[in-house]
Amino acid sequence: MAGDERLFCLAERVGGFPWRWAALHFGASAAAALVYAVFAALWVWAKPSYQALVVGWDAMPNARPYGDLGAILQAMVCWRGGVNVYAPSVCMHGGLYNYSPFLLRAVYLGLGPRDQMAGGLLYGAVFILAFSALPAAKSWTEMLVRTLAICSASVVFGLDSANLDILLFVFTLAGVWLLLAGRSFAFLGYALFIMLAACKFYPVALLGLAVREGPLVLLGVAALTTAAAVVFLLHFAQGSVAAMSILPSGLPFLYVFGATNIPFGLMLLRYSTVLTLTPTAPQFLSAISHPHAALWVALGTRLVIVAGLAAGYLLAPKYRVAMQVMDQRRQLFFIAGALVTVLCFFAAQNLAYRAVFLLLLLPGAWQIAAAGSGRGLLAGILFLLWEPLFREHVTALSGMLLRPGWAVYPQIAYWLAREALWWWVAIQLVALMICFLRNAAANLMLRIAPAGRSGAESS
Repeated sequence: MAGDERLFCLAERVGGFPWRWAALHFGASAAAALVYAVFAALWVWAKPSYQALVVGWDAMPNARPYGDLGAILQAMVCWRGGVNVYAPSVCMHGGLYNYSPFLLRAVYLGLGPRDQMAGGLLYGAVFILAFSALPAAKSWTEMLVRTLAICSASVVFGLDSANLDILLFVFTLAGVWLLLAGRSFAFLGYALFIMLAACKFYPVALLGLAVREGPLVLLGVAALTTAAAVVFLLHFAQGSVAAMSILPSGLPFLYVFGATNIPFGLMLLRYSTVLTLTPTAPQFLSAISHPHAALWVALGTRLVIVAGLAAGYLLAPKYRVAMQVMDQRRQLFFIAGALVTVLCFFAAQNLAYRAVFLLLLLPGAWQIAAAGSGRGLLAGILFLLWEPLFREHVTALSGMLLRPGWAVYPQIAYWLAREALWWWVAIQLVALMICFLRNAAANLMLRIAPAGRSGAESS
């Protein structure tokens, strides 16, 4: 009887019977696991159906699943064989490796191209399970929103590719949980973020979470980061420079997001010999070789970045109360996602699967929406996660309903609307990050001030 009472108390404490608690915690992951299982089964037993489903769901399907993981595994083997993986070679099948040289050392774990399929399946399974580590949904509607997000086109793109961003998302979740576990685990969390940065550079943004710590922990993280940076540069500087010099970029109209998209895209539309969102190689090269093209893109990108940051600063007071009342767990996951998303958005072009870090924003964005401070933010995040699929439908419908010369105009209008939405979301995230930084700085000063007064009184 005592056991039954404890079980009933547990159900009552979590706000419902166990099945409801489990659904709110794991419902979105369970739905994603079902979708993932369907994809996997079709690949094994009905490849044409698999290809049709992927093409319909993901605007940029791979010829074979887990291609990005396969490319990394191949690069590891080539590097160990003495091949320069930062230049085209027969070993790399004419491709390039553009990740950190630190990641190549994983070859010593015995990994190789033969592990592509098993590794890709493991990527997906771990990612889907890890998603349930986010703070639990508080209602069925919130759970539905999360289900739509994890089953979105951008996430399917990342899982179909087995891109490294999927694994970095999982480790980011683990790092945030370590920070939440207390000071004794905080250094492990920041050490994990440093390791992620060594693998793919941009997770260095996660170290911005250290501003919430006390002065001793903050100094410790700064010292650890400095020491790791020195060791990394001593061993991997040359390879890192080579990797960053060949970071991929693409047409700003299709599968990428970033602050440079609007200046770059307007330049292409202005100087291309044909008004199109899919220029041929000669048309593209003709546009970018225009004498004013580089200046247009460089100056335009700097201007829009400054304007975006200024807008975020001016908007910050709107979210001051929402940030203060957001519970600690949701806030930390939210800021982690915001730091990565904002850095990637302003620093470079990013393929659509990097939008997976928007998933970290979902619990906090739901709470902000419930507080009435930013109802559009959650809707904007969902739209951007599904955006590749919407874009394909706009392209197909305009091609069916309009003459070839006119079909491009609704596609341009959609592109501009998408870019405007990305900028709107980025500005909201900048504003929320500024609120977070202000609160963290105020708390840090409160921790330092008593120590200063105690020192003055003792003297």
